[in-house]
Amino acid sequence: MFSKIKSSKAPLSLSSVSNVIKTSGAKDLSPSDINAKHLKLFTVAQAGLPKNSILAVAFDPVQSLLAVSTTNNEVRVFGQQNVEVVIEFNSTSPITHLKFVKGVYLVVVSSAVGSVMVLSLKSKQILGKYSTHGAITAVETDPALDWLLLGLSNGGVMIYDVDRLNITPYRIDNLQKKILPKVKLSHVVSIKWHPRDIGTILVTYSHSIILYSIATGQIKNSFVYTLPKQARGFESALFIETGGKKNLFSSPKEVTPELIDAQFHPNGLHLVTVHKDNSLVFWDTTTGTLLEARNIFDINLHLPGTPIKLKDDFSPITSVRWLCGSDPEYTQLVISGGDANTLHVLDFGVTFTYSLTSHEKQGQFYANPQSGQRVIPITFNDRSSNAEEFITSIFPLASENQPYFNENHDPTHLMLITNIKAIYIIEFSSVGGSQGGLDLGGLLIPPSLASVHPPVIFSRIQSVKRVEWYSIMSTRVSTGSTARTKQLLRGGQAAPRRNVPRPIGLDPDYRSILITGHERGLVRLFDVSRGEHQESEQIVQISLKDTLFDFGDPRSTKAILVSCAFGSRELVVGLANGDVVLCKFGKVSGISSQGSFSSKDYSNCDLLHSNGDAKIISLSNRISSSFAQSSNFLPVGIVQLETREPITALKHNDIGFAAIGFKSGKLVVTDVSRGPAIIFNANVNDLLISQTTSCYITTFEFAIQQYGQEGYSSILLYAGTNNGGNLLIFKIVPLGNGGYDVVFTDKSIGLNYKHGANAEDNSKLDQIIPISSVDGQSAIASLDRFNKLSQGFIIPGYVITTSSSSIRVLKLPKVKLSHRVIEDTCLCSGLVNFNNQGVVLCVVTKSGFVRFCSLPALTELGDTQLPGDVFKKIQESLARANSGDADLLNDGELFIRVCQSEFYNLYIHRSDKKKNDTMETDILFNENAIIPPRPTAGALSWAKGQTGYVTPQDLASLIAGPNRKESKFEESRLAHNISPEANPNQVYGAYAKQTVSERGYKEPIRKGTAPAGAGLGTQGFMRSIRNGLEQVEEGFNSYANTASEAMTETIDDQKKSMYSSAFKSKFGF
Repeated sequence: MFSKIKSSKAPLSLSSVSNVIKTSGAKDLSPSDINAKHLKLFTVAQAGLPKNSILAVAFDPVQSLLAVSTTNNEVRVFGQQNVEVVIEFNSTSPITHLKFVKGVYLVVVSSAVGSVMVLSLKSKQILGKYSTHGAITAVETDPALDWLLLGLSNGGVMIYDVDRLNITPYRIDNLQKKILPKVKLSHVVSIKWHPRDIGTILVTYSHSIILYSIATGQIKNSFVYTLPKQARGFESALFIETGGKKNLFSSPKEVTPELIDAQFHPNGLHLVTVHKDNSLVFWDTTTGTLLEARNIFDINLHLPGTPIKLKDDFSPITSVRWLCGSDPEYTQLVISGGDANTLHVLDFGVTFTYSLTSHEKQGQFYANPQSGQRVIPITFNDRSSNAEEFITSIFPLASENQPYFNENHDPTHLMLITNIKAIYIIEFSSVGGSQGGLDLGGLLIPPSLASVHPPVIFSRIQSVKRVEWYSIMSTRVSTGSTARTKQLLRGGQAAPRRNVPRPIGLDPDYRSILITGHERGLVRLFDVSRGEHQESEQIVQISLKDTLFDFGDPRSTKAILVSCAFGSRELVVGLANGDVVLCKFGKVSGISSQGSFSSKDYSNCDLLHSNGDAKIISLSNRISSSFAQSSNFLPVGIVQLETREPITALKHNDIGFAAIGFKSGKLVVTDVSRGPAIIFNANVNDLLISQTTSCYITTFEFAIQQYGQEGYSSILLYAGTNNGGNLLIFKIVPLGNGGYDVVFTDKSIGLNYKHGANAEDNSKLDQIIPISSVDGQSAIASLDRFNKLSQGFIIPGYVITTSSSSIRVLKLPKVKLSHRVIEDTCLCSGLVNFNNQGVVLCVVTKSGFVRFCSLPALTELGDTQLPGDVFKKIQESLARANSGDADLLNDGELFIRVCQSEFYNLYIHRSDKKKNDTMETDILFNENAIIPPRPTAGALSWAKGQTGYVTPQDLASLIAGPNRKESKFEESRLAHNISPEANPNQVYGAYAKQTVSERGYKEPIRKGTAPAGAGLGTQGFMRSIRNGLEQVEEGFNSYANTASEAMTETIDDQKKSMYSSAFKSKFGF
């Protein structure tokens, strides 16, 4: 019984007694009893993504939501700004496919185990599960339909009812064995829904493509690409098919290249098949005629002629998308693979009128794109391994409210996934203009996604005065920054934070700002204060890529350290090559340069200042107008050493000084506000003569405190080093000319114990925390204190130094008041204000504990532990974490990094059992986002039998049968309310300008841009033919509209009879 009784305070040790003796007479700065057993950690958010972790992507342009699956077996759904919902799964099988269905459902598929799960975007819960008997090899859905088409490893196709959460009785057997019975049994490679006819699907197998009618249960057409021996593409196709192995006894007379994909033209009249030999074969879907076989570089592969040469560095095509503009007849084929690190675009322009163009002219149309062919180069992220990286998937992000044509309708951006699971988002336009740009400065993407695009190299959370942050934001808005930035996503709504407990030391006058440095010279500042960041102008993006010279080395634009002084509106960015960029907030007018300077060196830049082997050169003439159009942190100079070396520490302060530490031990101090100028350049090893090994600076802090018993406060620069943890103290003193000088004052040697392997680095100082010895408040240099220095005010102070294994409190100049050894590795330490009753030093350890220590005696007052679910998720990460992998703010906010690009946000708060400390998740589903009607074929195509007309109700009768069960969930009603069937007056995309009759027949489209006389005669003759055909179509439409009412009942009766017969026949009734 007595074993259960424990003290809330840790037992006193010898060092604790010694600390109490040394600090006797000093004012106790901590509360007498913090009652640690009532202090808990509350998980507020999980933000960021692991680097190279994206498996699958889905995008809903109507709801404007983006979903990704990761290697951690979780699905993240993103909306505008900070809207993010994390859904975790217990399965170990990777999630390979994601599909949005009818606005309210998200379908999650694990191919290997044949698992299907349906999530609700309304409740964020799993509504239904289903498992097939084999692997799922292909998946297809339509945004407005209830059905999930599943292609199986045995070549069959099953249909799952997403709305009613059950598998349907409809089955499609392996279709390839019906037309190629001698070919090895194939799995389903891909499935595509016909863009104009919901009753028709395209099923791709290893060696054939089948156009299949769900309505009739029959094969409408089949496509097999076979090359005879005399064809230009025969030898290369045979080489790829056989792996370069030659048959000594016989030579095949023909070859059928294996398929990897097939895509419909948006009008459904043509299709392209993609083969392993990089062939792109265009077909007429109605007649099955081969129009053109080509690859990226060669044409007419199916015709006799000189064999094409197979490149030694053969790069297979990995993904193809047939995109269209706002006018679906304006198309482009975007291809990844076939060439290293590029996307190839075949810009076909406006498609020829089908009924007026011969097969020969249609083939020429695809062989020689009207608008040419171009290349979009892709620059991959820097990576430590030498493994080759290439694009495996292209995901178009379609324009708002345009979900059809296989998600290929008028995309504004392309999302690329590579073989190492990295993502890239590039600009795209169907009408030219900016192509392939990363748009790092102007595109606002969700913060978690931003952590891997480009990957985060450095991250830090900083507490910033509210007035300083909003001053920057309001200035940006007033100078038009909002108009020059665009959000990638607009869906969802951040949940209210009604039940979120307040941090123990909440100060409403401060904001928590996440500062991240990325590859490619990008810096982001993002407000993460208690989930209150609702507006787009809570993000500042600084893109330095076009200003910096890259030297052909990605390290020249990699931001590895960032320090921002919001009081002075200045920013310094340390690059991996050893350069430091100095930025000042403002706007520059009169700049005409639009281009990038990344390929131009700094030889023409002015020298601003130099000191010894360090110099500052001007970057003002390298700022492009697109960067300077609105207020931002603009690069004004760059600090360089004659011999570049790695940066080990970087600190900028509100009073305008920046300190830089280098690997050799060099210390450079710059006056950014009043210069920029280098006011100090020396090596700290010259000041640490007693040290036997070389030291370098690992941490800085600027303070305004009284030094010793001088009777006034001074500007002090503290510098902590490795190799035993040495503390160097410098004074920054004013000069008569208005400048400043840095003077070495004193040092304290060996503040940390050396231990274990690599002791020189393990014994480094990680943090320096200057405080007032009167009230324990921070003594970090600020503009307010700086402006009062002339008044002779006094801040008597302590300095707290922390490392991975120990903490010390010193009284200036070098009196060691107290010392505490951390048995576990310390991730970070920080002052926390306890309800304005005093301050406590909180220490976060790798074992998941937060320990509370008094000041200045460092007596342990108690501890609390990370929530069990959070600790379980990050336990492995904590085991390999280093000191500095967490941030603790003065209000009790804790940010623990799982990796460099992902972190958990927690609050230290006083637990109240009467209060429900659960937090609502963000809202994803928008019940007012109406799905537009699905495009259908023209009346003439229907009359000619090129497409059928099947309604969603007809399709439901065919697939689910007459006894389709009712739904059990509210989501079914919500899905119907936003469906095209429930909103018949909606129109789609460019069709909004068309006249739609009461019965739904569209008036014909006259395209003045279509080429007249496509090889069939003179312009006048062709115009008369075209006018005649248009009159025929108008007449047919008029007839259909007139006759439709009279025929409706008869047609409906015939449909019921036909579908009933088809259903009975299909299922053997």
